[in-house]
Amino acid sequence: MAGYSADQATASNAAPDRLEFVIPSVIARMHDLLRELVSLLEARGIAGPNSDIILALDEAIANAIKHGNHEDPSKSVHVLVEFQKDEVIFTITDEGDGFDLSALPDPTDPSCLMRTCGRGVMLIYHVMDEVEYSPRGNQVRMRKRAER
Repeated sequence: MAGYSADQATASNAAPDRLEFVIPSVIARMHDLLRELVSLLEARGIAGPNSDIILALDEAIANAIKHGNHEDPSKSVHVLVEFQKDEVIFTITDEGDGFDLSALPDPTDPSCLMRTCGRGVMLIYHVMDEVEYSPRGNQVRMRKRAER
């Protein structure tokens, strides 16, 4: 699978297990990309269609669109997918100002339990094997081993 024709995707000739997708900050485009990623993960035997990996990707990409780029369609979200033996690494970057991870409220705090948002980052950490945010806070790198 060479690319994602709806927007932009490239596959490096030197590293066929590395794909980069670039989408505008539009939620509908995120859903198209997630369908493509499900197909890629299934084909590689990394995860099935109901995998928690898709939930974590949904959260990370939605955060980039909504909170990073403020749903500005002139700004892009970059998704790098690197397949390695029995694992995959996703790097999601937005064009926003970033955020301070340590400033996020604890979603398990009783005062936050009724909030309708604020659990995405916790979910990402729970689902993925490794998660690392850039110092600026506009990029997340997530590693997941195959679920077999």
